[in-house]
Amino acid sequence: MKELKAFLIVVLVTGAIYWGVEPYAHSILHPHVEPANFDFAKEDTTLAKTNVEKAEAALKAAQTSGDKSIIDGATKTLENAKAELEKYSAFWADIESIDLAKGDAASGANLVAAAGCTACHSIKSAGFEPAMDDKSASEAYGVAPPDLSNIGYLYDGKFLAALIKDPAMALKVTHKFNDTNPFPMTAFYGAGGDLNQEVADLVAYFKSIAPKEMSDRDVFIESCARCHDMKYVNVFANGNKQSIANYLGMTPPDLSMYIRSRSELYLNNFINDTQKMLPGTSMPRVGLNEQAQKQVIEYMREAGDSKKEERETTGIYIMIYFAILSVFAWAWKRKIWSKLH
Repeated sequence: MKELKAFLIVVLVTGAIYWGVEPYAHSILHPHVEPANFDFAKEDTTLAKTNVEKAEAALKAAQTSGDKSIIDGATKTLENAKAELEKYSAFWADIESIDLAKGDAASGANLVAAAGCTACHSIKSAGFEPAMDDKSASEAYGVAPPDLSNIGYLYDGKFLAALIKDPAMALKVTHKFNDTNPFPMTAFYGAGGDLNQEVADLVAYFKSIAPKEMSDRDVFIESCARCHDMKYVNVFANGNKQSIANYLGMTPPDLSMYIRSRSELYLNNFINDTQKMLPGTSMPRVGLNEQAQKQVIEYMREAGDSKKEERETTGIYIMIYFAILSVFAWAWKRKIWSKLH
């Protein structure tokens, strides 16, 4: 009977920690965020509204404290949050006004040269080779500009339009880049015609030259390998490491084990909107569409957690083994110790 009581106490304490303390600690260390949303207009405005609500709550708490310095700081934070909401609401409303269905790929092909895209970017599938090698390009711009052959596959039309029209806003790095420290990729101000129509034409062109399919590895390289290594599968950032570190403010981490150290859910949310998961980070939003993002995460799983199913199955077998062992140990103890009582 004593053994049963001890066993029940252990079960109750373990259960309280596992289902009570651990989830509470997790909720504090990892506050709930809305799941990844590939409608970036809705994603950005929703996050901005959430930040305003948090700032308003913080201001109320500050006013309760009566500390003027805290109140002033909270007031400034609220003003900035409201300004961000207005900015993103206006930006995405402008993007929504672009009629992508009227885009003309042929006109877009002519615009690529007229707009100067190929001064920095290559489009190898269309015969435009890079103006300089990756090392030199990263030293010039901080990170090597991507080849544009596949962007129509990686991004949906609306995000691509946003990226062309105002890259710093689309990538959510306006907190880092400004008039005195401009973003390396300039906004597209048009080539003399109707700006929105020209953006639609460029989107149509990039969609027309995009491949119908890409491997998971190729999607990962195109999306992540301009900054990050993944040494487990011999993927290395294609540029000067020091220039990339200076551009981002830190050396980008190797992603070989990120699928295990950060979890698939975290990565799914982080890739979708870096600022939601790590406010103030210098890493730009990746901006991938849902299919491309799934391929990136799948390749990271293949590289860093290829034995996941085997590991989980082995864990179940070990638990069964110890359960059976416990029964035999209890029976053996009853048999041997019964004569001592």
